[in-house]
Amino acid sequence: SGDLLDVFRLPSGRLCGVVGDVTGHDVEASITALQTKFLLRSYLRRFRDPGQAIEELNAQLVDLERPEEFVSLFVAIFDDRTGTVRYASAGHPAGWLCHERQPKALNATGPLLMLDSTATYLSRELEFAPGDVLLVATDGLAEARSGDKFFGEERVAGLLRRDADVAAQVLCKSLVDAAVEFS
Repeated sequence: SGDLLDVFRLPSGRLCGVVGDVTGHDVEASITALQTKFLLRSYLRRFRDPGQAIEELNAQLVDLERPEEFVSLFVAIFDDRTGTVRYASAGHPAGWLCHERQPKALNATGPLLMLDSTATYLSRELEFAPGDVLLVATDGLAEARSGDKFFGEERVAGLLRRDADVAAQVLCKSLVDAAVEFS
């Protein structure tokens, strides 16, 4: 109930994708996820840089004074005019940029949200060419378990490498099926 996903166009025409996760599985986590989603949309419209938008969001969320909650977040903004993707991540599991079947981990660029109102969140800009794939998931994928073993990021990267050229729906299904089979 604390997962959040959002895809929308910014006023500039750029495409924005957001994946996040709030600790907990209760109504409060759902409420925080909704607040996070809509506050972030507002800040992404005001600030061109996703890192700056996340900093503003974090300062606002810290004011909610919910010490038992934390939020991880990955924001990617695609600019087809420049052929780039600009991303920032607040403690979220690594996203993966796959170019020519070579996955590269896109690690967090700042800490979890709601820990420190003065935290800094950096943005990174990378080339994003036709045929490239950006994969972002919540922790449930890499943390699928079989006994004391995790599905893990290496399995995710391997499947992405293998299936980088299939349709998005097929790639997502193969990842989920592999994690379910593993666990």
